[in-house]
Amino acid sequence: MTSNGNDITGARGTLYRSLLEPFQFPSTDLNEQFMSGAWGQRLIANAEILKYDLPLTDVPMLESSQDKYQVEFISLFEVGMGGAPCPLHSGHYSKDRMRTLEEVVRFYGFFEYSPDRSPDRFPDHITFELEFIAHLADLQGQAANGQGDALSPLRAQRDFVTRHLTSWLPQLTANVVQRGQIRFFSQVVTVLNACVAGDQLYLDTRVGEMNLETSGEYQHG
Repeated sequence: MTSNGNDITGARGTLYRSLLEPFQFPSTDLNEQFMSGAWGQRLIANAEILKYDLPLTDVPMLESSQDKYQVEFISLFEVGMGGAPCPLHSGHYSKDRMRTLEEVVRFYGFFEYSPDRSPDRFPDHITFELEFIAHLADLQGQAANGQGDALSPLRAQRDFVTRHLTSWLPQLTANVVQRGQIRFFSQVVTVLNACVAGDQLYLDTRVGEMNLETSGEYQHG
């Protein structure tokens, strides 16, 4: 890690916002970044700041047409017999989806995060969950600059990553690697899984280091 906590916090927020982009519905602007390697280079640069070990032999790069990419995205994540073969909602991987949704919404509400929902994206969609961690990293950075409590968003990140990311991303990764026809998707989920696992270790360590006892600190029931 760098010695500058703000650098780490900023890199973490940027990393999570980069990680969510391949799970947004394909667009020309994003596809150009995927195809040029700009997205992959940006991802790697932030992972290097954080010293997260990525299982890569080269820069993730989309090597197919935009049309083929869009068809693959839809077939993996949006449609299929009995539903999408690789769902992007965390509740699909839990025993009780409604309970998962309720817990996710409570996290969001506590930290005043309001995802821009759509008919096909509920609060437990991966893009919202990754953006939420970036939002908490922003709050942590503000607190580090004397604008609030740093421990609450830090502990919330640790809890949310454990409950709502590392609990299901390994299964999503396995599903995409098994079913995906475009190498880029396998690279994306593999890198995502590795980044989140590395971040969980960072968060566990950082919360332990702080070990603060403050009034009004974050509690999640």
